[in-house]
Amino acid sequence: MEQIDQNRLHEQKIGLKEIQESYMKDFIQEILETLDSIELELVNLEVDPHNPEYLNAVYCNFHTIKGLTGFLEEGLATQITEQTERLIEACRKFGIQTTRTIINVLLQTILFLRKICNNEQLVRDTKFQGEVEQHILNIQQLREEIMLEVKQPVKPPENKIGEILMEEGAIGKQDVEDVLKKQSDIYHKMKFGEIAMREKKVDAGELIKAIRAQKIRNENVEQLVHIPIKRLDEILDIVVALTSIQNDLHHESVLRFGSNDSISVELNRAENMSMDIRKILGELRMVPLKKSFQKLSRAVKAMIEDAGLHVVFSTIGENTELSKEVAEDVIVPLAEIVEFMLTGFSAQEQNDKSKLGNIEVVAYKKENTAIIEITNNKIPLLPERNRKLEQVQAKIRKLNGRLEYEELDTDGCKVKILLSL
Repeated sequence: MEQIDQNRLHEQKIGLKEIQESYMKDFIQEILETLDSIELELVNLEVDPHNPEYLNAVYCNFHTIKGLTGFLEEGLATQITEQTERLIEACRKFGIQTTRTIINVLLQTILFLRKICNNEQLVRDTKFQGEVEQHILNIQQLREEIMLEVKQPVKPPENKIGEILMEEGAIGKQDVEDVLKKQSDIYHKMKFGEIAMREKKVDAGELIKAIRAQKIRNENVEQLVHIPIKRLDEILDIVVALTSIQNDLHHESVLRFGSNDSISVELNRAENMSMDIRKILGELRMVPLKKSFQKLSRAVKAMIEDAGLHVVFSTIGENTELSKEVAEDVIVPLAEIVEFMLTGFSAQEQNDKSKLGNIEVVAYKKENTAIIEITNNKIPLLPERNRKLEQVQAKIRKLNGRLEYEELDTDGCKVKILLSL
């Protein structure tokens, strides 16, 4: 009888163990599926790091995993998840943009959790434990860095617009004092630059230069806002329409009351101010070629490596500014021109290895034209025989530009892209 009871007890233990294992498999499967969801949200964050919804989704999924790891009876997985959740919570709370470093840390957390789920014996491995502990320290350090940044005291700008304008000789000391007095007495809610323009103490171009200098000098405390190009264009359209109305009113006022009448004079000032606003908005739409040149360099270096060529590629003038659309669209024809040159290098390199190949892209402005020169030291490019170059010319024309070609006396050639500003 006693033997029968022991057998039943043994069977019950086996059955309970099987049930526990079954539940454990369900928990692990749910964790793995949640990790898949997190990876998808991290891809979305990489594309759009400013979207809080993606970060909220990542946080909620990690919160779910933290509850599930409690059932695994394994402290290591819970520690990783808790520290990662705290990091994400700090980003959510203080509106921190998810940088590449943060996303890489989250991906590393996912990797460790997958390893634990797929091999429960791994948590007993000393080397693996050390790797996890180091990862936890990395998470904590990253969170501490975020908190230090958040706790930085707010400092007033150290370089004021009026001081910078005086340094550049764009405005006199007396004019600065006049603007400050009117800011105190009349224009309480207007900024110094707005009043200086309103009173015709400084033109828009000089003010923009001063604002840019202030941004550089006060880089750590400058507060920026993101304005989509579409919204900027909408404002520009409104200003253009406003300028037209003001012009019509000024013309009518001159006909009725004469050009020296106070209404005519004020309408003329208003029209000039609108023109200045148009100029400023046009400047705001300009971006440096830095990012475009970086993309071009990556693409060209990949072409050189794939073709096994001995060619040096370089760019100069990355701070040359173009409108955002042109700066982005000009990359394609630029890359195609460089590719034509590389094709020529590939054909000649077998016969002539005495001269190292060189391709240089230089950008600069001349009057109202932005010029990008692509020069190589080895291969003459014959545009009249190259249909592809004709296709490039068509793309350049769509950007309100033209293409010029010049053969060099020292071998090679120079192709110029001239873009009207």
